[in-house]
Amino acid sequence: MDFYRSIALDLELSEPQATDSLKELAYHRLEDKIVRLEFKPGIFVTERELAESISIGRTPVREAIQHLATAGLLSVLPRRGIKVSEVDALSVLRLLEVSRSLDTSVARAAASRATSMQRHEFSRLAEEFDSVSSSNDSVAQIRLDSEFNNLCMLAMGNEHARKMCRLIQPLTRRFWFAHHGASTDIGLAPRLHSQAAKALAQGDAEGASAAFNRINNWFETFVYSTIQE
Repeated sequence: MDFYRSIALDLELSEPQATDSLKELAYHRLEDKIVRLEFKPGIFVTERELAESISIGRTPVREAIQHLATAGLLSVLPRRGIKVSEVDALSVLRLLEVSRSLDTSVARAAASRATSMQRHEFSRLAEEFDSVSSSNDSVAQIRLDSEFNNLCMLAMGNEHARKMCRLIQPLTRRFWFAHHGASTDIGLAPRLHSQAAKALAQGDAEGASAAFNRINNWFETFVYSTIQE
């Protein structure tokens, strides 16, 4: 299952929108570009530039911009334009205060409710996390992370948790991508995610919860390390 296929699966549980999957596709493609810093933090962009960058019409892009602004990746400023939000360590730490308890609920529910097919996908992701942990492919890591998060949301089956996670995860993923060069062990994150994926594949709610907690502990330490640089 590749990155955009995982998005398509996520859309199957999404509520119908005015422009249906096209708006969702525009959202996810722009999110991916912003997370990978193709649009640098702090720059101003136009609706046309965003639309041309993903080869999707301006109407679905316009709606996607509104959702990206809600998610904190863009700021729409009257008479000034559209600004890509800054990468803010203190803001990310505040996000972690929220995400810790949410992640515990996601881990336990996904482990308990995952279908046999979803457990197979978690096993596959665990293998891919192990494989990428020995490389320096940061793009592959964040796309695996996104696919893993989407699968967790599908397994949990809670649309409210999915909405909250979609507001938090892209910001934390972008922060890691912006600062991963300073990491002394770039393979640690995928190894921790592999442990979580294996626990979910086995239906181990306690193990999954503990693995998610280790991921959050690692990420919190990583964020603090960037402040102290």
